[in-house]
Amino acid sequence: MRDELRKRVEAGPSSFFVLVPNTSAAHYHVVPAAGGLVPMPSMAADYGRPESDEEATALARQRLDRMLVDLSAAGVKVEGNLGSANPLEGIDNVLADRQFDEIIVATLPHRFSRWLKADLPNQVERRFGLPVTTIVTKR
Repeated sequence: MRDELRKRVEAGPSSFFVLVPNTSAAHYHVVPAAGGLVPMPSMAADYGRPESDEEATALARQRLDRMLVDLSAAGVKVEGNLGSANPLEGIDNVLADRQFDEIIVATLPHRFSRWLKADLPNQVERRFGLPVTTIVTKR
């Protein structure tokens, strides 16, 4: 993901808004993966399965905070927030207050990603009329 953002920063003035879905504990599920289990919808296998919605929100906040710190440390101008568990709704809410040139969807590999299986990137592009870049993470 950093490479994609770096390309945009090098091309000219850029800023980014990171939206992390605030998924309830009931909507997490664990899928088998090589070498262990991957809790969904997290972007890393070390979060575990939350016991409550409050814990799920705390995990989402940790992911957001980590991403904001990492991107800021890399010199990227970035803001962010937690959004709806429904990514289309979350994006719609952010677009109500801001304008963007592009939407970047970062997701898990296809075998784990509910977003890719639901064709979210194409849904986003059709609904919001903005170019969409999909970044498939390694974990």
